[in-house]
Amino acid sequence: MLFTPAYDQPQTKVLIVDDEIANLQKLYRTLVGRYPVLAAKSAGEALRFLEQDPGIAVIVTDQRMPDMTGIDLLRHSLATHPHAIRVILTGFTDAEVLMDAINTCKVFRYLVKPWEPVDLLVTIERGLETYRLVQENERFRRELIRRERLARELEIAREIQRYILPPCCPHLPGYQMGVEYHPAWEVGGDLYDFHYSPENGLLQMVVGDVSGKSVPAALYGAVFSGQLRTLLAEPKSPKDSLTFLNSSLIGRTREASYIAVAFLRLELATGCLTFSNGGMPYPYCLGPQGVRRLELPGTPLGLFENGDYEEINVPLQPGELLVLASDGCTEAEDMKEEPFGDERLIACLERHRAAPPHDLVFNLYEEVSRFMKGNEIRDDITIVAIRRSEASQ
Repeated sequence: MLFTPAYDQPQTKVLIVDDEIANLQKLYRTLVGRYPVLAAKSAGEALRFLEQDPGIAVIVTDQRMPDMTGIDLLRHSLATHPHAIRVILTGFTDAEVLMDAINTCKVFRYLVKPWEPVDLLVTIERGLETYRLVQENERFRRELIRRERLARELEIAREIQRYILPPCCPHLPGYQMGVEYHPAWEVGGDLYDFHYSPENGLLQMVVGDVSGKSVPAALYGAVFSGQLRTLLAEPKSPKDSLTFLNSSLIGRTREASYIAVAFLRLELATGCLTFSNGGMPYPYCLGPQGVRRLELPGTPLGLFENGDYEEINVPLQPGELLVLASDGCTEAEDMKEEPFGDERLIACLERHRAAPPHDLVFNLYEEVSRFMKGNEIRDDITIVAIRRSEASQ
């Protein structure tokens, strides 16, 4: 039977076991009002309670009972309630037996009959302090194991993403390139890829941004990168490439997820740049007249089945620089939640335009980082730059 307290207390249940009704009632009167109490008149009944109720934190049992000794009962309880506090009530003649059983049964205390109620209450309270500490340590241990497993899984995901992203920019005759990539979390949703064909002098370049962050975004990016590699091997026009990629993603991305993509093709000999946009920020082009944007809107991939994409042709003149930056740059915020913005980014481009592309992209990222002043990165940052050499004219 279950005796419940008269007022609300944390549900830390105490199981009392004694075959003598008078002793069981004494135990009940001592504990009632302080804890929820389960009372068993035999060891067999106590075992049934233990099998059915995982919330038992304390077991108080008599040693001498007709169907099973208290020590044997406590030994059985180790399997179902390994962290429970075990208190045994015994006579003087059982002391030697108890000393041998304390370690094997994890007995917290034993009280010699006739026991005093105050001694039992103090014993239970001290036992519960130990019980709560053990429970907290166990929760901490499980959380530590979970975090270590998650950290290892994230490290594996990071290694896979490193494998997917190009390790360096291609070496292009008459051009220089640079890339800077920084995920907001352990792995990111931004992506970039290049494909250079020396045979026909074509460079294809893609910068993308998967909706969301961390592992889910990285997984979608991995699926997209696989399709992209296949597509780059058989070059289409940028707009046809986006149309093809959009149709392949429809039905494979979860609801409200998408991939913004900028797709560019550059003919190295002529500097003719063909650009199609699927929802990415407009690229920056730095020339003698200053900084201009290649303004071409477009819908991110994976949202609408009949995506219609356009493309523009822009001559990249000798000495001109093209920069693509994901929105993690302009949307980066300082501690006052003020975004970095387009104006600051353009000013940075003007300051560093003379630097080689690999230095320029690094300097841009450094300025964004200094602007944030320690504020956490909330979105991935990717910057890609390509400059046509003046000697190529």
